[in-house]
Amino acid sequence: MLKSKKGILKPKLDSSNLGLEIGRIATIFKKAGLKEISVPSLLNSSDLVDFYGEDLKLRAYTTSDPVRGEQILRPDFTVPILLKHLRGNSHQAKYFYSGNVWRRQNFKSIIPNEQYQMGFELFDSKKTKSISSDVEAYLLINKILSKYKVNSVTGDVQVLTSAINDLDISDYKKTSLKRHLWRPKRFMRLLELYSKQKISGRNNNLFKSANLLLWKEKLRGIESFYGVRTKTDIKERIEILEEELSQNLIANSEKSFLLKLMRFQSSLRQAPKSMLSLSRVGGTFRKAIENFEHRVELLSEHIDTKTVKFQVIYGLTTLEYYDGFVFGFQFDHGKYPPIAQGGRYDSLCSTLSKKGKSICAIGSMLRMDFLRKT
Repeated sequence: MLKSKKGILKPKLDSSNLGLEIGRIATIFKKAGLKEISVPSLLNSSDLVDFYGEDLKLRAYTTSDPVRGEQILRPDFTVPILLKHLRGNSHQAKYFYSGNVWRRQNFKSIIPNEQYQMGFELFDSKKTKSISSDVEAYLLINKILSKYKVNSVTGDVQVLTSAINDLDISDYKKTSLKRHLWRPKRFMRLLELYSKQKISGRNNNLFKSANLLLWKEKLRGIESFYGVRTKTDIKERIEILEEELSQNLIANSEKSFLLKLMRFQSSLRQAPKSMLSLSRVGGTFRKAIENFEHRVELLSEHIDTKTVKFQVIYGLTTLEYYDGFVFGFQFDHGKYPPIAQGGRYDSLCSTLSKKGKSICAIGSMLRMDFLRKT
């Protein structure tokens, strides 16, 4: 990657090469049985904000239309394609897309605010086909990038969420921990809050109760409220926290296991056996490892899984709606962000489905701006 006195130069692919690559990749998608789909560049703000929250407006470009109301320049393809698919009658479909997305970037970022992406979304109504779809998605991107010198990293969010589900704590604690997996600092604060400390349990509870009492006092002095939550909502939440922090705290052994699991990394081939050795935890965690092992076996029939990296927490800060198998491909030199990323997002399908459709999905995108001929 070249540098200038002004900093890092952003990658540029001349239009002829870009056109050739778009054509080559589109041909691969069509031969794999994928159908091209298009979605508008301007999307209704409410459709996206309902899912992402108001934080989306910090990353996306918005505009106001006198007839259509607030609009957002397409920040990604996954959500609008999913919404379009849910409005149809078919549960099973394989789509591919090609076009620009727009996202605000840090001024030091080498990722363009306007990027050209290609990718795909695979939908199915049968959960039993999820593992084979994971393998199909990974191998499709692997085939596209076989002409480049890239390294692959994989992860599995389900391994981590299943370990949380097996903790001997309340459903409230489990839900809040899983909700903040994508925000590492908040997650670690919650883990500390919900854990037994080395100091005596009595002193620890007194410390936590004093903090909540302080918030109660502050709440009494506030008269005007803005936003969706009312004063009553906040008060009820504080009372729930008081109850949660006084019982069923995470044991030190369980916390230690969770932290070891989050730090775990190895080759994809070695990962299933090594993760099971971390703990004797059974239940949903063991089932998640069995599913993971089956996926590795299927991948091993096509690629050398000893050369593929595995990290339990891979993608947690960037692949914000994925909840199962995730993967990424990076150039050898590592100076650019992942050239391709993807993963499973079944929970997103359930959240956005208003007709009670049971749909499973996995998708991936390629950053075309970063492709280079080798």
